[in-house]
Amino acid sequence: MPASPPLNALRAFEAAARLSSFSAAAGELHLTAAAISHRIKELERALGVPLFVRRARGVSLTEAGRHYQARIADAFRIITSATTELNQPPLAGPLVLSLPHGFCRHWLLPRLTGLLERHPGLRLTLKAEDRLTDLRSGQVDLAIRFGAGGYLGLHTELLLKDAITVLAASRLLDGHPHRSTGDWLAATPLLDDIGIRPTEPWSGWSPWLREAGVEATGLIGVTDAGLALDACRQRLGLCLGRWSLAQPLLQAGELRPLLPWRGTDFAYYLLSRPGEEDNPRIRALRLWLREQAALFAREPRPSP
Repeated sequence: MPASPPLNALRAFEAAARLSSFSAAAGELHLTAAAISHRIKELERALGVPLFVRRARGVSLTEAGRHYQARIADAFRIITSATTELNQPPLAGPLVLSLPHGFCRHWLLPRLTGLLERHPGLRLTLKAEDRLTDLRSGQVDLAIRFGAGGYLGLHTELLLKDAITVLAASRLLDGHPHRSTGDWLAATPLLDDIGIRPTEPWSGWSPWLREAGVEATGLIGVTDAGLALDACRQRLGLCLGRWSLAQPLLQAGELRPLLPWRGTDFAYYLLSRPGEEDNPRIRALRLWLREQAALFAREPRPSP
């Protein structure tokens, strides 16, 4: 088994890769540019691959360097979070998080064990609800909402961007392997999320049908995006699925995309009362959510 690279060399590489500059990395780490260059050369020798392409006007990552940066960045984030938490007051106590039904069930719950293992004294309460809770009432400490941002009077942080496409059950598609996407849209019931807002681009069926040049033969109304995914999985029809919610079913092979993914104008935002964003329990949950969102953002989406 090869020896682990020196931590000082890894730190120099992480800073230089993130900042795209040996000089900027030197300033951040209080070293000289020559010292940064020496440590990165030491790391390249240890790994046996070049990590940077050196040019007269700067440096850029090689393909191996980009891949390596993506992996070790998570490790440094975890170290930073752990160090921050070490100096925080004890986190035991209650914390109430309000978030949409679908996001709670399909995104948060599969990841939640890691948070509870990290903070065993945290007494977390999840309030699955799609309406925006009045945070000022004190009944909720933190909220996640899917929207366009601009939540006046609240501390707002972008948590996760999303993408959407038309999804179908794999078992349904396998039964008719030669049918085109247009045929599927024209001949299959469409699961219609009646809870969406008209301002959500591409979250309703009209633009998809218009682009495909077909008309719907039947709609089945459902009250939220998570229910639409469940009904789609049961082969009741096609649904419009967001990547954030559909990822587990797509990776398990139960659902498949019929059309290319489209980035949504809406995103998930983390909301808290002004002045309480550094409350130890709120801060701990926010840091953990950031880590999970960063990991999720690098997950590859399956192609149609």
